[in-house]
Amino acid sequence: MVALSLITLATLLGSALANPVPVPSFDVEIPAANASEVDKRQAAEGVYLLNCGPPSNPNTYHPVVYCPDISNCGRIPSNNNLCYGPTKWETSTGSCRFPTGVTFTWNIVANAQEFPYFAVVGSGNNGRPRPFTIRKDNQGVFYRDGQGYDCRAIYVAV
Repeated sequence: MVALSLITLATLLGSALANPVPVPSFDVEIPAANASEVDKRQAAEGVYLLNCGPPSNPNTYHPVVYCPDISNCGRIPSNNNLCYGPTKWETSTGSCRFPTGVTFTWNIVANAQEFPYFAVVGSGNNGRPRPFTIRKDNQGVFYRDGQGYDCRAIYVAV
């Protein structure tokens, strides 16, 4: 009986080696990044709406930062690229006038913080022909100001 089982096992093993079962392919296309993140990185210019403050009060003040090249942004902006917004971004219409004379206006839906990161939550304009699409950002630290306060990206307009 044992000899018969060994012969059967050897036959099965020989058959498997002679006719291997095809291995299923696990090739899956994985996108390099979320599409909205790619849009954000590829935009030429952008505007960030930030909240700054110490951990005990992260909403102490609210800078608006213009970035001529959004791929090279993320540090304390020059005075010409900085103005200050309201205490709440989610307003029917908000605006901020930069020292250069350019005014950036925005509309952000009231419940924007309920949306997932990088979702479209509004629109913006700086008087140029191309409007801006505003997305909820991930609240990462954009820069640390001179007082040591973290300035976090709440929204990005590209």
